[in-house]
Amino acid sequence: MSSEIEKRCRELFQEPALRAKGWRPNLFWRPVSALDPFGSLRVDPWELEVLFCAVLACPSQARSALEARESGRAGFIERSIAHGELPLLRYREAP
Repeated sequence: MSSEIEKRCRELFQEPALRAKGWRPNLFWRPVSALDPFGSLRVDPWELEVLFCAVLACPSQARSALEARESGRAGFIERSIAHGELPLLRYREAP
């Protein structure tokens, strides 16, 4: 599921409403090169997908898995976004 969610995160990041936030890819990804900013994720993919879906007001595919892993975490991320805050996401080690 993680690789599917990572792919979904890249797709969601391209949405105009998310691009309007002004977030650069290197906030969430380790760039491969100047031409490819979407290398490996710096943050937890489930948390990132929940965050992007909260911004876009669309259903999250990772929400239930994140809640099962850590009860309340998805709700925290969604509430943070609703209050105009960017929550701190869990760091993901480089592969």
